Amino acid sequence: MTLNSVLNQVFKDFEILIINDGSTDDGINKIQEFSTDSRIKYIDQENQGVSAARNKGVSFAKYDYIAFLDGDDEWLPTYLTRMKNAIDMYPNSEMFCSAGLGRNGDGIYTKRQINKLDGKVLPFNFFENPHVFLHIGSTVISRNLFEKVKGFPVGMRRNEDFAFLYSAALFTNPIYSGFPTMVYVGGVAGQATSVNLKENWDLVDDVIKRYDITFRNWLKSGSTNTSFITFMKYELRHGFMVNFIKNEFKTNNYYLDNLNSNILGHLNFLDRLFLKNSYIKILGIAYFKLSKIKWLLNGYQRVK
Repeated sequence: MTLNSVLNQVFKDFEILIINDGSTDDGINKIQEFSTDSRIKYIDQENQGVSAARNKGVSFAKYDYIAFLDGDDEWLPTYLTRMKNAIDMYPNSEMFCSAGLGRNGDGIYTKRQINKLDGKVLPFNFFENPHVFLHIGSTVISRNLFEKVKGFPVGMRRNEDFAFLYSAALFTNPIYSGFPTMVYVGGVAGQATSVNLKENWDLVDDVIKRYDITFRNWLKSGSTNTSFITFMKYELRHGFMVNFIKNEFKTNNYYLDNLNSNILGHLNFLDRLFLKNSYIKILGIAYFKLSKIKWLLNGYQRVK
């Protein structure tokens, strides 16, 4: 279905780079039997993870704009057409995001988009809510921006796409196309997002690394994007609140012990007070929920 969704695009001037990241099944042979389309290139590498696979694909790409699609997601037929239109409208931007749909294991669809931007193509504040705007399969970036961000961070099992796309958004004025043209398929066995972080410290380390990477890129970009800092604090508070509700105090303490001290410096006295004193859990949850109300009143989208 994934490859079919690319081959069925209305826009035809593209190449397809399929990276075999050390797969031991017969997938590549089946794909080769399925299609002899001359636009398809097959690239093998020893298993190094998704970041290395994406970086390898970009290194072989011949075009100036790069689109990504994971093996369990799909594009609707007009995806590349819509993105090409956005590029033509805003040639000075280097990052283009699209609305999308989500489909879970039982086939139910949900929107992955912001209603106020439905049917529009225009610049937008990426950090109003990256959790809605962000999906690797609905984002096109320039090769120049990819190189500026230095590609996907290798070695991360989780949040590598967050680290890359958050960072990319700091170096350009992203454009949003409010037409759902991509389908994210959730509920697939083995997806990194389905793994519980509770005391799974190597995955928590990946999330912490994502914060560190994006914060360093914020500094590198000139530290002018105040929305990024606002969102970073809000996102941290949201995560802390969820851990409070689940009584996962060890996870919150792990963040406090391992996050970059400059990031922690953006948290205020109350953040630290509630995080270090689990016996006032109810007050802590109330405080974090109040911060969510303030966020909404400032025009930002809700983090789910």
